[in-house]
Amino acid sequence: MTPADWQERLDRCPDMRPWLLRAARHAISDKPIPASLTLGDVPTDRAVRRALEEIFPGCREVNGRLKAKLDPVLRDRQLWLPLAERLKLLPQPPCAAPTPAARRDQTLRKLSLLFPQEQALLASLRDSVPALRFFRSATSAADDLIALFKALLFLRQAPSGITLSELGAKFFNDSKALRGGARRQQFEHLLRLDAGDEQRDSTALLNAYGVIENPYTTHAVVFAPFAYRTPDGAWLDWPLRLWQRGEAAILSWRTVRTIESLRFEAPCPVIVTSENAAPFHRLVEARRAALYTEGYPNAAVKTLLACCAQAGLSALHWGDTDLDGYRIAEQVARCLPTSLHVPPARGARPLRLTHDQHSRLAQFIDTHPDFPFLAQLRHTLANGWLEQEQSIDTFPSSPP
Repeated sequence: MTPADWQERLDRCPDMRPWLLRAARHAISDKPIPASLTLGDVPTDRAVRRALEEIFPGCREVNGRLKAKLDPVLRDRQLWLPLAERLKLLPQPPCAAPTPAARRDQTLRKLSLLFPQEQALLASLRDSVPALRFFRSATSAADDLIALFKALLFLRQAPSGITLSELGAKFFNDSKALRGGARRQQFEHLLRLDAGDEQRDSTALLNAYGVIENPYTTHAVVFAPFAYRTPDGAWLDWPLRLWQRGEAAILSWRTVRTIESLRFEAPCPVIVTSENAAPFHRLVEARRAALYTEGYPNAAVKTLLACCAQAGLSALHWGDTDLDGYRIAEQVARCLPTSLHVPPARGARPLRLTHDQHSRLAQFIDTHPDFPFLAQLRHTLANGWLEQEQSIDTFPSSPP
């Protein structure tokens, strides 16, 4: 009997539904349908009794109950399954588990509602192969990505100097959550997408966002005539004594984070920030006050620059004139007033941008109209770029 046949019978006599339930339940059970079946109390409605007799020929009353004998045809389970479906006795088929792509898209829609101003970053995530791979491998990927996204937004606004352990504890209630594994990889991927540079190495990436991987090895290298005050009020002048000997001082993050103030013991209105090591060494030799950013400035460097700003200093940044160089300069400029060293036009010949460099720079210019060094970026896009070392012989050895 087809589903339509059963529906027709139920339409003609809907009141017989309770007596059909017993047979339908047997059909979906694991046990065989018996040869004799009690359908229930004898119906008082003759129309119901007649409708049942059409289905169960020879059914009879026994002790006030209606019993039916089932021949082999009526004991065929397939006969009753369409009825069980009509009576909604069959369990609903389990919903297919959402695909990784569907889970990713659902998570991105949620993030879009939470952070509508982040559409560009969300679009990058939607096209990201590593993000899709994350959803394929991690059952907690949806919650993890939301937590990682919140961690990224926190880093944009937080002061420099937070460890991965602190981030993990804050956003995952687990200090080890971001020290390694899939979450760490996805977090770094998210930072690279936000930075617009998918090739940046882990150390430079974390430095750029003020994240300290190891508070014992993070440091600032500086050459300047200053002493600093500690939380207990003591003044330590060993950086000054190293300056007097023509040597740079190395201050650990643990030291820098506790500096109350700086006191400069010689006139020093401007400190040169150097992106690369060789030019910094040349500055030390020339006895110009300088701070080595070591690429993107880490938390110790940024904090020391902020201390310089409190002491009334400004910065003259000297670095590469490519996208990364100007982004490094922009991070310095967040800490204290900053001007740029512009190599003389008669100096070294600019390097041509590669196709990837040109594309990345053009995209950055289009998506960051408020970048403070936008004019310089446009000049690089049109004319090429200089490595900092190319202008090492033309950089003035003394302040103007």
